[in-house]
Amino acid sequence: MNGSKQKTHTNPIINADFPDPSVIHVPGDGYYAYGTHDAPSPTVNNIQLSYSKDLTQWAKPEGALVEPPVWAKNCEKFWAPQVVKVGLEYRLYYAAEPDTKDGMCLALAISNEPHGFRDIGKPLAQIPGSTYRMIDPCFFYDAKTGKNLLFYGSAHEPISVVEVAEDGFSIISKPIDVLFAKPGVKFETLREGAFITYQPKFDRYLMWVSGDNTWAENGYAISVFWSDDPQKEFQPIPGDHLILKPNEQWDAPGQNCILTDADGNDWIFYHAVDTQDRFIAGTNKFKRKMCMERVWYDEQGWPSI
Repeated sequence: MNGSKQKTHTNPIINADFPDPSVIHVPGDGYYAYGTHDAPSPTVNNIQLSYSKDLTQWAKPEGALVEPPVWAKNCEKFWAPQVVKVGLEYRLYYAAEPDTKDGMCLALAISNEPHGFRDIGKPLAQIPGSTYRMIDPCFFYDAKTGKNLLFYGSAHEPISVVEVAEDGFSIISKPIDVLFAKPGVKFETLREGAFITYQPKFDRYLMWVSGDNTWAENGYAISVFWSDDPQKEFQPIPGDHLILKPNEQWDAPGQNCILTDADGNDWIFYHAVDTQDRFIAGTNKFKRKMCMERVWYDEQGWPSI
């Protein structure tokens, strides 16, 4: 990354509906951003994929999947994608609604490139009848233990984690609840969009999480929690753990990822609603644009925006 360009960027960096963004850097190539496709999205009926050389100019979104999953051929809900590279393989974790319409599923597609993904042919996990429990997957490799962990959760239920095998999709443990909702507490009645980072210097795991209603005015924000074990309950970071809240220009910030640049600086990518351009044309659904900000850390390693 070019640090000077990052300091002079202007939000939004994608001036269109591009919710739940996940951004990766491919050395020698550029940056790839993946976003939710929902029923009202004015884009291809697929996970959104956009490319940039510099994080400021982005190509028109294309579909990240080469074809719909065999179990979700008529899907209009491809939610919260996350792409990670494991060895030579790119893995696209996401949530989708099956053709049976009996509960959102965690899913996985793979590719040898950061595009052209093919679904593995079956969901990773589903709770039939639980529409929004199995959403917002986040894959995290724990270098300390060598475990492959998959976080997920919403629907006013806890954020949970399971261990998966080396293949990335075979679940080999029972779920453990690691972050609980707080009914009646603003921005914390619902938890979703968990993203995990690790701080080697402090031997500390951070969970960046959103809540509680992305569709409500002044109803969504990003908060940060920490733990010394990613399979144990996370606690609020010291001070104000709500690090990104609505303001006069940007409403409903949330559903973030963290990207570390070549200089070791962290950037947070998230969606937010422009208060002067709130809705997708012809709908009452928020137009959630992709934004980014620099993340700063104090001497104890606690983050702020």
